Amino acid sequence: MYNLLAAIGVLCASLGEKGQEYLARGLAFILFDGLHLRRNLMVENLAIAFPEMDSVVRTKTARISLYHVCLTMIEFLASSRRNISKDVTVKNPEYAQEILGRGQGMYAIATHLSNWEALGSGLTRFVAPAHVIVKKVGGPSMNRRVEDLRAYNDFLTIKRQKKGDAYAAIRGALAANQLIGFVMDQSRPGEPKLPFFGVPAKTNTSLAAIWRKCPAPVVPAMIHRIPGTRRMEIEFLPEIHLEKTEDESADILHHSVKFNAAVETIIRRHPDQYFWMHARWK
Repeated sequence: MYNLLAAIGVLCASLGEKGQEYLARGLAFILFDGLHLRRNLMVENLAIAFPEMDSVVRTKTARISLYHVCLTMIEFLASSRRNISKDVTVKNPEYAQEILGRGQGMYAIATHLSNWEALGSGLTRFVAPAHVIVKKVGGPSMNRRVEDLRAYNDFLTIKRQKKGDAYAAIRGALAANQLIGFVMDQSRPGEPKLPFFGVPAKTNTSLAAIWRKCPAPVVPAMIHRIPGTRRMEIEFLPEIHLEKTEDESADILHHSVKFNAAVETIIRRHPDQYFWMHARWK
């Protein structure tokens, strides 16, 4: 699998930008209109998030979303030959530098919008070292290829291998005044359902629990593709101000609701670039 993915990456890189776009559109058409891969789920999710959206527009938005997912995968596989954040710019880097000027590090809330791999890479290259909490991808060979590509692109990761090691890595990065990237739309078994687009959805409360033990500024970070180009832009949204009370459980739920609201704000800006294939409301 490792060698196969490497060969596919070389092929994708050889296509050039236009060829990659055509390939992504072709794959999206086959998967969405031919195989109906999670098509119903995507449209249902859009109906929950945007009940006012016309059904035809929902289907079109879901189709475009899948195109962006395909393009992201192609760009990632080809990134050993062409840096994944080569065409990334940061809209307001001074805001992040102002936050980091406090010397506490920063939590960057992210979501699967546009090319999320380019977000992790771009944050490290243009702002400060950004360590993203990740899970294994597929089997051992596939995961090793993903890890190698991320390392090539300066996409720094924090992996949960044994109890306590991820938390220690987070503390260390914040102490060094660096970033912790936390992808908020990945839920875990047993997590509560909290409001997301006004409807209870599976929500990962890990960041809220970690923040209580290791507080630092929390800032949403988004990346989006600029229409008509292959350029992407990272933007920092206003800091989420949190307060700690004596009720730990209530704080975790309250703060997680705030994080969901931040992710919702990001998605509303570019719904056609979001990964609607997550079953958040199931």
